[in-house]
Amino acid sequence: CAKLGTNQNFTMSRRRGEFEHRTSIFEGAFRAWSHLGGLAPEDVESKPTADIDPLAFPLEGEDPRLISQRKSGEMKESKNPDGTIRREYPYEPLPRSGLAHPYVQAILSPWLGPDADNEAIQLGLTTLRTWWQHRRKGESGSAVAALGTEKMKGVVEGYTRHFFTLAHCLVTQDKEQPPRTLHGRMKELEKARNRRNKGKKIPVEEPMKAPMSQNLAPNDLVSDLKGDLTDSNLSPLERLHAAQRRQLASNGMIHPQMPASTQVDVTNPPAPTPIIDMKGKCVPGKIDLPGIVDQVNHAANQLAHRGGIGGGGNGGGMVPLSATSANDPALNHQPQPVTSQNYGDPNKTPVVFVSGRGDIMIAMEIDGITCAHCVKIVETVLRGCTGNKSPIEGLLDAAADMKLNAVLMKIDRASNAKRIAFEAARNLSMVGYTAKVKEMSIVGAGADKKATMDLGALSTAFDVVASTDPKDVFDWTIPCTCPDNGVLRDDCSRH
Repeated sequence: CAKLGTNQNFTMSRRRGEFEHRTSIFEGAFRAWSHLGGLAPEDVESKPTADIDPLAFPLEGEDPRLISQRKSGEMKESKNPDGTIRREYPYEPLPRSGLAHPYVQAILSPWLGPDADNEAIQLGLTTLRTWWQHRRKGESGSAVAALGTEKMKGVVEGYTRHFFTLAHCLVTQDKEQPPRTLHGRMKELEKARNRRNKGKKIPVEEPMKAPMSQNLAPNDLVSDLKGDLTDSNLSPLERLHAAQRRQLASNGMIHPQMPASTQVDVTNPPAPTPIIDMKGKCVPGKIDLPGIVDQVNHAANQLAHRGGIGGGGNGGGMVPLSATSANDPALNHQPQPVTSQNYGDPNKTPVVFVSGRGDIMIAMEIDGITCAHCVKIVETVLRGCTGNKSPIEGLLDAAADMKLNAVLMKIDRASNAKRIAFEAARNLSMVGYTAKVKEMSIVGAGADKKATMDLGALSTAFDVVASTDPKDVFDWTIPCTCPDNGVLRDDCSRH
């Protein structure tokens, strides 16, 4: 009997734990969807997720949705176990598309797990829809009792914030279907904007005129070309080059006053930084991370081969030509190599942190991290998939932070910091993140900007300072214990 009673208690405890787990996920998703549905479209479009967070910035005043649901008798008042009034969340229906909507997939994923078959997923969807419909009348007594403890309150709040960040990302970035109330408001706002724009006259752009210095009379141009072709101080090939340059300048393609070192090869422009499709990036399992890393690595190799340096937050742009290629843009079709002068501002260098253990690190600010899964994407794009080498030569490890919107990178040598920072910003720009490295100026105020500094000596200085005053910035030996469902754990020592 004692053994039978123990087995019964274990079964009941397991069922209770499963009920708490499922209900906490559903309740967090319901609250997040409800909060998003009550926001103004302008706030959803313009404000970052942190400024409309459901926990930090709950909806103020009487929600018209709540008033309507109370009048119809759909929603009943619920109380906490201690007798206090429980906060009410207006009902917003699930997306009609069901499993086709990423938000529904994201709700079922942490509950059913990654190994659920199609039958289990369909049964889970039916359970979710049934629960969601009953939630319209308010929280059940069993749910209030199960989620009323301090531990479960924290779990529900964590899921609420996670699902709200996910829903906001899906609506604003991936243009997925928003909650019903918000969808109606967005359509009204779009109609109002269209009415305002209807009465406005669209300005007609006038054709661009060439600079005055390029508007040469035909007779003047012919005489100048003759002068170039008969200049005895130039070789025959140099005379032809000079005449070609003058003709291009007269057509507005090259400014005659532009220094040769800043002219752009119009016949061989650098390749633009490719943008990789990351729709649904906030939904765990939606994108193939190893495939994304391969695409980024392939695109980076193509850019390096073609001489394109584009993208990133550290001074991408056109590749300057040498004096020879600028004098003869028609004859030079070879890709221009990327040198250290192209890695951003030559008068600045990344701030290098060196720990007491000898770890060499640089830090970057990241714009575009909206959820815990973005942290995983940023880290994987930089350091590569588990067990593989980083696609960026010299980058050993990376740790991103969602709250700080930053990433800390461990590198092999301080002398490689500028190149690694540039390549990291370029690779992150391909997947929708803007990165900017923490830099410092290596030219003092009033100093000669043209003077060059020995970066090798500066790297040595970093090492010397670190050895005299060692400080541990980050412990790279600690592994990440966050789950694969896109939710950061508060007890993860790495994050």
